[in-house]
Amino acid sequence: MIRCFVAVELDDPLRRALADVQHRMRGRIEKALGPDSRVQWVRPESVHVTLKFLGDVEESRISDLEAALRRVAAAHFVGVVEVAGLGVFPDTRNPRVLWVGLREGSALIVRLAEAVDQAMSEAGFPPESRPFSPHLTLARIKQGGRAVGRALESQGLLTESPVLGRLPVGALALMQSDLRPSGAAYTRLAEFVLKAED
Repeated sequence: MIRCFVAVELDDPLRRALADVQHRMRGRIEKALGPDSRVQWVRPESVHVTLKFLGDVEESRISDLEAALRRVAAAHFVGVVEVAGLGVFPDTRNPRVLWVGLREGSALIVRLAEAVDQAMSEAGFPPESRPFSPHLTLARIKQGGRAVGRALESQGLLTESPVLGRLPVGALALMQSDLRPSGAAYTRLAEFVLKAED
């Protein structure tokens, strides 16, 4: 079995911009809460736009998934999405995930996520029950969400709207996730290039 998901990967300039934002936010959250705050920052090299989490997949099914994703990619044009703004899931009263948003051009990501969900549903995976919310996860809050939420508000972090850069969307990636004590490690199994603009 291979633990899989479908994603759009980030380029190096955007990963560096994410690292800068994380560094600044970490300093301000620790200033408010102390260094023992239970915020788990995602390594910038591990950040991606998850379009669909598939879970454990039999290795014999991978080639069928690749064929389906190749068809999805062939039906969508490349594009660029602005990466900007900060937010949390589910809310500031008790946040569990701290994220940066995808703004101008994000309709492309939404269309891709919907097409991937449809293709994977036809391949036997359960369809998503919630609408897709395009974002990049910066951190997960394991404990003390209320205190972190208060810190985010007192530091004015969520009222800021930093523009981190632009995300080129040129391909879908079928990714493997290996769970390790140090955190998940990701490997690209295959890439599916989107159509070039005419």
